[in-house]
Amino acid sequence: MDGAVSDPNILLIDNSPVYPYGTTEQFPQMQDSDLAALENSAHYYMECSNKGKCNRDTGECECYEGYDGVSCQRASCPGYPASCSGHGVCKTIKQLAAADYGNVYELWDKDATMGCECDAGYTGPDCSLRSCKYGVDPLYLDDVSTVKYSIYDFATLSTAQVFNLQKMFTNGEVEAGMGYWSIRYYDNFGEDWVTTPIQAGASCQEVMDALYGLPNDVIPASTLKCTKTSVHNGTENTFSYSDSVTYDSDFPSGSAHPYKIIRQMALWEAKQPSNVGEISPFTPITVYTGSNDTSLNIISGFIYRMKFFGNPGSMREPEIELYLDGKRPSLVSPGGKVITKVWTDGQQGEYNDYFADHCDGVTARIEHTTSTALGRQSFLTGMTATEKNLLKKCLGDADFDTSNNQDVYNWDKGTKLYPHIIKLVRTVTTQTDGGYYAVLWYDTTVTWDEVNNEGTFRLLNPFDSPDTFSSDNYDIYTTKGTLALTSNASEATFGFASKYIYTTNITYDIMGYNSSDAFDGDISCEYGNNNAGKKAYLHHCLNKTDMFTVINWEYPNYNPPYINLYTAERLYTGNYQHSVADRFSTVKGGKVNEENELHYQTHFINTDISTNWAVSVGNFTSTNARNDFGKPQFHVYKFFPSADSTYEYVAPCANRGICDTDSGECECFAGYTSDNCGTQASLAL
Repeated sequence: MDGAVSDPNILLIDNSPVYPYGTTEQFPQMQDSDLAALENSAHYYMECSNKGKCNRDTGECECYEGYDGVSCQRASCPGYPASCSGHGVCKTIKQLAAADYGNVYELWDKDATMGCECDAGYTGPDCSLRSCKYGVDPLYLDDVSTVKYSIYDFATLSTAQVFNLQKMFTNGEVEAGMGYWSIRYYDNFGEDWVTTPIQAGASCQEVMDALYGLPNDVIPASTLKCTKTSVHNGTENTFSYSDSVTYDSDFPSGSAHPYKIIRQMALWEAKQPSNVGEISPFTPITVYTGSNDTSLNIISGFIYRMKFFGNPGSMREPEIELYLDGKRPSLVSPGGKVITKVWTDGQQGEYNDYFADHCDGVTARIEHTTSTALGRQSFLTGMTATEKNLLKKCLGDADFDTSNNQDVYNWDKGTKLYPHIIKLVRTVTTQTDGGYYAVLWYDTTVTWDEVNNEGTFRLLNPFDSPDTFSSDNYDIYTTKGTLALTSNASEATFGFASKYIYTTNITYDIMGYNSSDAFDGDISCEYGNNNAGKKAYLHHCLNKTDMFTVINWEYPNYNPPYINLYTAERLYTGNYQHSVADRFSTVKGGKVNEENELHYQTHFINTDISTNWAVSVGNFTSTNARNDFGKPQFHVYKFFPSADSTYEYVAPCANRGICDTDSGECECFAGYTSDNCGTQASLAL
């Protein structure tokens, strides 16, 4: 009010220091005409909110353009009074934040700043623009480039002891074998589509028919591939092999197996809720004691691996719907708990290829060796000395610092703080095989590949061939982007097929319980005034929209074979349910009580896709790789993509046309055709 604009020097915490970005603001300390400081001088109450004139005859406010309300107290949504062009909903900034994975906005204008939430297929500030159909850029495809299409696993399982798989589910009535579920599928525009009911235990063809039956050709005909796996009472010898497999970090071995999927679900389902329909997320599951006093979890059901090779782009993760009859679940398992899970195993779709640098002249095979100390190890082999040197040049810098690069190839070997990340694609394959991510470093202490006896490219994920062709060669794609450890003092832990990753302290005695220099494991960038000291423990913080993965450096055989790149959709801190002392208060069989294992952890990362393996909490009194009970410690690694290595190959009109935002139709460039311009014409006109 003194007419001067100065830097902010007053911090106002409006609601909670947990979300500084959404609840904290700063403003200048004003002065009055006598130069006296005016504290808390922001956002005065003013007549008509200073955004309108008072009509003295009626006592009503006449708002300036762009503002409305009885006292002009809020911004108008674009297009007011016909807000959002009839193709969206006018919401407050607080509501818009909450709709985005539950994010928080609690500043002074939470109910005053307005915006449009557009209907699917519409965009723009006022939702007046039509979106066009997405397609794959035909110029992206060549002799080696392939498209990464989404592959999702859908699991419908039960903890009941089952004698007949086909009759294990009901719809809540007496008749067995009549349980039903549906798939909620999301298209490129975020529109959700729900299939007709699918009977429990349905065949692959029946599940595909339900997806093909979605209206508007949402999933084009003949563009699905399905594999079904049946599981009976959690016993290994009743499984049928398929490509529906994942890795169990608690039981590393030479090859992945469906049994490990079920084992992990059983271990963690008592701790975490199912994706959909779970009422009591911490209900214990049924277990029995097998031979040699070995506890096994009884889980039965069906897993469907579905490849969507007709729907390019980064799909929002589909969901399983259980409540098809109002509030009553349509999939019930008498005597047990129904578990539904959806996850992807290194094959999420993408709009951008962040690994677009093909390492020309280099192909490699994946082989394994067993170390007494470290277990099963994976590495690149089959390369000549020339190919190894070419790969070094392709990998290049790994740590944002070119001054420490080595030899004539100008590269880094990779370290725990900055390993290399690459993409592996079969040398002989189809255009729908998008390849798999791998994290590696160059170890000069081992010579497993026996080329010049100078070192080995070791993989941090124990990569297995996704099928029986285990001896294939792979092309290697690199990136000028960087994979960086967020914090060596923060451990990640999470359940199988979960969108919630917990981060917690590993460095100090019981989370700094007796330390004056404690760190709570929070790796978010929301430092704020009360937790700025966390910077000392962070190499790189994590923010909303950042990409990351979770790996263990010291014991790579505990990592999953297939790496997912996750996007952080929300970082937040929950309320404590137990103190740290409660976590260690009860001893069972010489071990700490695990009943509260996840209750005292409060720092969460909400991800866009579910995890494809489970990680137990580590030991908070040790900085070693393993805790006292044999579990490794896993860390969050943030991926910094490089624009020089990124190609947007899935886009509206396939990058080969212009979107007519009035009609939502593509106007293709000469030489390209189809409704998304994704087809090269045989004759350019």
